[in-house]
Amino acid sequence: MTEQQIPKLVASFVEHQNAFSQISTEDDQWAIQNTVEAIDLFVAAVANRAKQVAEKIVEKLLEIVGTVTVPATTKMFRAGASFLLKQDGGICSYLGDNFKHWFLEGDGKTEEPIGGQTLRYAKLRKSSKDAPIIDELGSEAKAETTLTEMFFLMEKQKNGEAGALLNNGYANIFYIKDASGMLRAVNVYWFDDGWRVHANAVGSPRRWIDGHRVFSRKPLETQVTTHFF
Repeated sequence: MTEQQIPKLVASFVEHQNAFSQISTEDDQWAIQNTVEAIDLFVAAVANRAKQVAEKIVEKLLEIVGTVTVPATTKMFRAGASFLLKQDGGICSYLGDNFKHWFLEGDGKTEEPIGGQTLRYAKLRKSSKDAPIIDELGSEAKAETTLTEMFFLMEKQKNGEAGALLNNGYANIFYIKDASGMLRAVNVYWFDDGWRVHANAVGSPRRWIDGHRVFSRKPLETQVTTHFF
């Protein structure tokens, strides 16, 4: 600040002195007795204003709800033998074309046995495409889950019971690699007395609406409760 600007600033304070009425009597007395320190606080606040505004603008997409433990498996997971319609003895009321093409076509996707896993699930706070969601999770690698894990949760709620998966018609979103190794956005939701399973390209222009639930394995920094199903 130049010497010419200082009187203008002081004059502006005088012009708008009524704004000081917001200060409590105790703080007002402190500022009178510690004027230089009060000015230092003012200078620091002005210097940090851009950072404070930016922090207000940045809003998290995901609100952590909790975690769920998926036990270790000992057998190969075969998608074609697991994702069956109810009329064929399965727990699914519908299988989308993309899901069938990417995960079930031919021999279908297979997955090796896994060790015990802990998945995090979060509520999508506002409408979003996949890319911003994955960015907030940290990376595709941290967002990636498996069919083994997703199907375990579906089986535990095969009659629409309450659990880690939403059962109110809203989507449960998992990022899973298909049979060719391409990461896909797989979503499962309860409808028509069974699980409906769909899959979309991660680069799809579609947007997920707020209220959907996102599953991942990224250890987000928040205090959550672990549920065992």
